[in-house]
Amino acid sequence: MKTAFSRMKVFCSTLAIVGAALPTACKKLIDDSNNVNAPQQGWDAANNPNNILPRNSFLERRFDRLKMAAVVPNDKLPWSDSYWPNYRGGLAWRWNSSNPGDFKNSALPTKEQVAKMSMRQRLELSPAEKYDILTGNWTFPLTDYERKRNNPSDEKWRGLCNGWAAAAAHYKEPRPVVMTSADGIQIPFGASDIKALLAIYMAQFADGGVRLVGARCNATAKAGWETTGDTGFPRGLSECQDVNPGSFHLLLANYIGEWGQSVVGDLVNGAEVWNYPVYEYRSYILGEQPPTPATAAPGTVREIKIQTDVRLKIEIDPPNVHNFNETGQQDVGDHRISYQYALELNAAGEIIGGEWITPLHPDFLWTQPPAGDFKQYFSKLGDLYAASMRSNPATDLLSLR
Repeated sequence: MKTAFSRMKVFCSTLAIVGAALPTACKKLIDDSNNVNAPQQGWDAANNPNNILPRNSFLERRFDRLKMAAVVPNDKLPWSDSYWPNYRGGLAWRWNSSNPGDFKNSALPTKEQVAKMSMRQRLELSPAEKYDILTGNWTFPLTDYERKRNNPSDEKWRGLCNGWAAAAAHYKEPRPVVMTSADGIQIPFGASDIKALLAIYMAQFADGGVRLVGARCNATAKAGWETTGDTGFPRGLSECQDVNPGSFHLLLANYIGEWGQSVVGDLVNGAEVWNYPVYEYRSYILGEQPPTPATAAPGTVREIKIQTDVRLKIEIDPPNVHNFNETGQQDVGDHRISYQYALELNAAGEIIGGEWITPLHPDFLWTQPPAGDFKQYFSKLGDLYAASMRSNPATDLLSLR
């Protein structure tokens, strides 16, 4: 089974969606590191909102035509779940067991042992083990990969939050379901098992690529650098400017307000990367002022001060399930963040740039198309997900009561 995971992108084990994981737009395209006082003139190539537009889409740029508040439709609301942290073992974590054991060294069950297990005992296996059993691969290739990819000493923030956020933004929340394996063994999948499989697929297997606006700031401040408040990030590096607020406002108002779609982002500037799906925003006008001479984008005729409150889903521990009737996670994990910034408008009333007012702002925003057909070793994930959407746990899973 060595070829089964030949396409896995090991960079995802670091969680950060940078470098090889992203198109060149995420890399530093304008190096002004030698000029610590360089103003942000509108947005540079990395911050152009066109970087993540869906194909054949029109970006409404006129401020007075953009909605000041919007939320995605109910059938597109994202859901919360674990980010499957590395230190717990990723998909090798037996999350539904009261005694998960050592994910790296616990003995894997044989076919004979699984056949003799009760349904409740099978329920306590990890998502990776269940999927390997479903496919009839008793060498446990996915479980083996997850054991090697993850380490108990990894930093607590590292995991699959990018995969979870992308999956939550695109797929309706799965439900628990019992599947029959290639060997005729019934395998109970909790909703979180399926979410974990969607997360790793979106993080490491899905085609289509990630499109990004902004860039991750990895730098540390040096003597003489002007920094953003108390965050210690240098203004002298273009990627440490984070998402230009003009691009940020346009993308929220177009993705959520015009197209009814969530957008994903690392929403707090900091060395750690935490990706979350944003599904609602509400903006308020705080005031208006003439262009700021030192920093306004060329062509700016007025600046509007804005506060925008966003709602997003954050990670949670998956609910421990003993009766297999997990409740949905669309109603938990809500969080709000507020940002303040100035939008720069030209004579036509179009947003052409912006400046952050408060030190808190997102590092980057990104989108990823849905997976389409699940491929290679994950070809059965499509059947599993479809079955979960047809499942009625209240009547279909009586054997686990």
